[in-house]
Amino acid sequence: MIYRVISILFSKPLGILSSILALIFSGTLTLHAQTEYVVIQNIITVNNIKTKEYVILYELDFKPGDTLYLDNLSTRLHTNERRIKSIGLFNHAVINIKNWNTDLGTCDIEIYVIENWFIYPYFIFELADRNFNVWRREFNYSLKRVNYGVAGNHINLSGNKDKLKLKFQGGYLKKLEAYYDYPYLWGNWGLSANVLYAESREIPYISLGNKPIFLKNDNDTKIQFLYKGSLGLSQRINPHMVQQFRLEYNGFQVDSLVSKSNPMYLGQGKNAINYFYIDYILRYDQTVYPLYPLKGYRFEFNARKEGLGIFKDVNNAWISLNLEQHFRLNHDLIFSARIKFKTHFQPDPIAYVLSNAIGYKNDFITGYQLYVMDGKHFMLTKHALRYRIFEKDFRFKSFMPNQFKVFNIQLFGRLNFDAGYSFDPENKANNPLSNHIQVGYGPGFDLILYNNFIASLELGITRQKEAGIFFSGGFNF
Repeated sequence: MIYRVISILFSKPLGILSSILALIFSGTLTLHAQTEYVVIQNIITVNNIKTKEYVILYELDFKPGDTLYLDNLSTRLHTNERRIKSIGLFNHAVINIKNWNTDLGTCDIEIYVIENWFIYPYFIFELADRNFNVWRREFNYSLKRVNYGVAGNHINLSGNKDKLKLKFQGGYLKKLEAYYDYPYLWGNWGLSANVLYAESREIPYISLGNKPIFLKNDNDTKIQFLYKGSLGLSQRINPHMVQQFRLEYNGFQVDSLVSKSNPMYLGQGKNAINYFYIDYILRYDQTVYPLYPLKGYRFEFNARKEGLGIFKDVNNAWISLNLEQHFRLNHDLIFSARIKFKTHFQPDPIAYVLSNAIGYKNDFITGYQLYVMDGKHFMLTKHALRYRIFEKDFRFKSFMPNQFKVFNIQLFGRLNFDAGYSFDPENKANNPLSNHIQVGYGPGFDLILYNNFIASLELGITRQKEAGIFFSGGFNF
């Protein structure tokens, strides 16, 4: 037998040598492949009691059959954990590799989550002003400028990430509102609807000195009525890109005192306007932890046509573009930059209620939270150097509800530098901050709780050397 084997080896040396070399290189390639990547066989979700599995899978940037390269595997899994936490449905998420077959280079992905609290009934006690700082500094904590009532939010009504909001509000601004959003009604297409009725006894009717001036009747009767109704259609193109279409009706009716005091409040001295608008939004979000981005970039393009020819009260169109980039300089240090443009195409003066620019919602300059800069066009840049001071998951004992057993807390320090410019050709004489570049800067702190609530405290200093301490906060609804 030994003699036969030896004879074969010497009789066919080239064939044997090639076979040996093939085995060597085959093994080398297999070993190299095993150390380079792994192919996903299955993705398994665990402990998503209410939330449907596909809602979680839509947030991932990989799927069964995809290849994950081992050199950045840990980073890739951690990034997707952050994305899952950011949507507000979970206060904890861990992604692990399971059933790793080193011979075949395959594995399963297991996603373990702890669901958040979904139902938020609450009593309304909120400020009628643009922010806490205006209420504190301009109106000395006046309780007359407070809204009160009852409301409820369900952020996962049927387990499909669908949101229901109901509001019954009295006080400074009376409001009845209902909102429902079902993001995955037909595959990756969703539908939303909103109705709102509001009435108020006092309204900001003009801006002077870059501050809204309020007006009310001598007999303190209702001075403005607002009616809204909308239908929206959205498409989740991929885990990072969403587009939305919305058709909305708006009806404003004001007391004649308003149109006499500011004929441009609704435009051309009108006491009432009715109009439809169509809105298109395209969002792309490639950030790590979108709730509070730590890395990556995102943009949003918004185009709106106000007035569709059904009513003749409004004929306006505008577009806006928001771009932001977040650079992770090291594990805890992040530099963020954001720029936003908005421009109106209406050549004639636009109504005061449609001229919001800098100073509303998130479009503010650090230090200028007490001011507004209305106008037809604006540009805003915001920069922040952020440092993670603290992050930890605290695990509570069994007496806590399951949704609150893992308490995530994060604290960031922040240095801000912002600049903005608003073009307001009609009212520049009365608003000196408009039509000039304004700069604001200062330090701040951001506190994040349960991956769902953010509270911020900052010191803001303006170009005019005016300084103030400002607060803000809110839930990720």
